[in-house]
Amino acid sequence: PAAAAAGAAAAGTGAGRGRAGQAAAAPAARSAASLQAEWGAAILARLARAQRYPAGRHGSGTVRVELTVARDGRVTGARVAASSGSAALDRAALDAVARAGRLPPAPAGLEAPHYRFAVPMTFRQD
Repeated sequence: PAAAAAGAAAAGTGAGRGRAGQAAAAPAARSAASLQAEWGAAILARLARAQRYPAGRHGSGTVRVELTVARDGRVTGARVAASSGSAALDRAALDAVARAGRLPPAPAGLEAPHYRFAVPMTFRQD
């Protein structure tokens, strides 16, 4: 049995951004979005390595986990945002977050104190 996250992408949003100066900051916002997408991919890769298919279970499913991550890589919040329909797979997704420990730190250029990511975690038996 194996857990898989192939072809998935972590989408994220930063906290602490104001509305003032949005027009002038548009190029910087795109750069921050690119940095956050790269960080999200690194987070997804770390979580994929920590995934374990639950013993004694059958079937497959995708769990969408919402993570709140501090710039230093500490997970400050994790919850199932969209269930796979299987309590065992949902629990396995949260267990993977705990098993992964500290995640990669944010790249330079991301300034908010924490960011949220929606991470799809797919489980299937091979």
